[in-house]
Formats: sequence, structure tokens, C-alpha cells
Amino acid sequence: MFSNTFCIRFSGIRIQFNIPGEYSGQAWKDVLLSTDESCDAAFTVQLLYSPLQVPATHFYKNYKYTIYQTDEGQLRIYHEITAADGCQVACLLRPDNHHTLYYPASRWDFYAHPLNCLHLIAPEHILIRKNAFLLHSSVVALHGKTVLFAGPSTAGKSTQASLWQTHLGAEILNGDRCVVMQRDGQFWGGGSPWAGTSGIYRPEQYPIAGIVLLGKSPENRIRRMGADAFAPLFGQTLVNSWDREFMETVTSLYADLLAQVPVYHLDCRPDADAVALAYQTIFGKEMPDGTR
Repeated sequence: MFSNTFCIRFSGIRIQFNIPGEYSGQAWKDVLLSTDESCDAAFTVQLLYSPLQVPATHFYKNYKYTIYQTDEGQLRIYHEITAADGCQVACLLRPDNHHTLYYPASRWDFYAHPLNCLHLIAPEHILIRKNAFLLHSSVVALHGKTVLFAGPSTAGKSTQASLWQTHLGAEILNGDRCVVMQRDGQFWGGGSPWAGTSGIYRPEQYPIAGIVLLGKSPENRIRRMGADAFAPLFGQTLVNSWDREFMETVTSLYADLLAQVPVYHLDCRPDADAVALAYQTIFGKEMPDGTR
């Protein structure tokens, strides 16, 4: 059993949680749990027995949540996960990075697992303060570098990551969401707790060797992209479109990213030849003998 305060680490980020009671650790604990006392943000869980009082008007709303400006900070109330007793599931983001998660007391047994809590913490809000953002991509580590596979759903991101693992021995850091961070004058790609259906979440990060935008094709071919990479990559990035400062920061990060990191478009089959083509293009050498 763990105490009711713990820290989750990934890609150089540490987030502290303070929860009511204790919980049983599961397989993720050896991967993401950290004993480091320092943290970039802290979330305290508060259980609700009656609905929150919210301002009369909101400043942003989409299909997932509504955001209100309060005296304490921005209150994000999630739509689809409101309990039958009327209590909300919500996140209050404060300027001092000491935030609050609200859950109906009747549903806390479900949300007590940290990976459930993590889905509601507005990670983009935390990451942007570290010059980082979440990209919808799988990410593998090889030769002390990372390679990111991006594209819309069904583009084959997880498939390519698995092929690199099979044919090259690459380590999959995440099958669905990569943390892209500008640090020490270069861009790093790393794992995150948001792994989608892949269930693969590693905390490590390494400098990015290349980003591959995927397309399906009966023929394997690859080309270097330029400014045309911005739109498809930005479209797969978790952003706060209502926040001008956020958008200016992430746009600036992308300008630097595209100037420093090669981006390729790979039309391919899901086979070893596609792996060989991308590997040779990114690393400038043939696949090692015996890897195919």
C-alpha cells in the first residue's frame, strides 16, 4: 500500500497527487511512480457530496468540458462524467500550480487509480510551462534517440512502433501520446501516461532523431518535408485554442522544432522494408545485420 501522497514522473515532468485514503499499487507503479519530493504541479483530490457552485457564464465550451473563470483560477467541468447525484467531475487550475480535482464521493472508487486521475488534469496546461506539448504519436527509443510516428487515427502509428521493436529492437516509450519538449537547446521526445489502447507508458525521454508522418500505400516511399509539416503535426497536438499566450508559445515551439528536427512523410506498407527505408533515411545507415 502507498500513502495518500505520491508523485508520477514522465519525460522530465513530476506531478504530485494528494488523495483521500490509500490505494493498492498496480503494474504501472514501477514505471511512473517517483519518490522525488520536488514537483512541477500538485493536485489535491476533494470529494463532493453536493454540486459545485459555478459562475453564471463560461468563457469556453466544447464537447468534453466547460471552462469558467473563478476567483481562484480556471474551473474545468467535464460533461460526460457527471454522477447521477448531480456532483461534477472537475479540475480547478490555480496560478500557483497547486490545483484541485473534484470527484463525486460515490464514484471515488473508480477514479482512485492514478491513471484515471491523470486523464482529467489538463496536461497541456502543465506542459506548456515546461516548453512542452503532447503530440498524438507513438514514440520509440533507439541509439539514444527517439523517433516519432504521427498521423490521424488508423494511420498505423502503433503498427510502425511495433515493427521497429520487432526488426530493430527499439523500445516503445508510448503508443499514443508523446511529450515533445524543448530543453538544453534541442528537442526531446518522451513517454507519457496517456497511452491510449496500447497500454505502453515509459517515463524516459531522448533527443528526437526524426518525426515520421504516416500514410498507407502499397509502395514504400519517403520524402523530407518542410513547412508543409506544420499543419498535419499541429492538427495532432493538444492545445488550448482559447488561450492566446498558450497558442503563441506552442506556435513558436513548432517554428523551432521544424527548423531543428527533420520531418518525413512515409507512405508505406506495414512491413520490414518500410522499417529499413525509414531507418536508413533517419540514421543514414543500413539496418544492422540480422535485424530483419
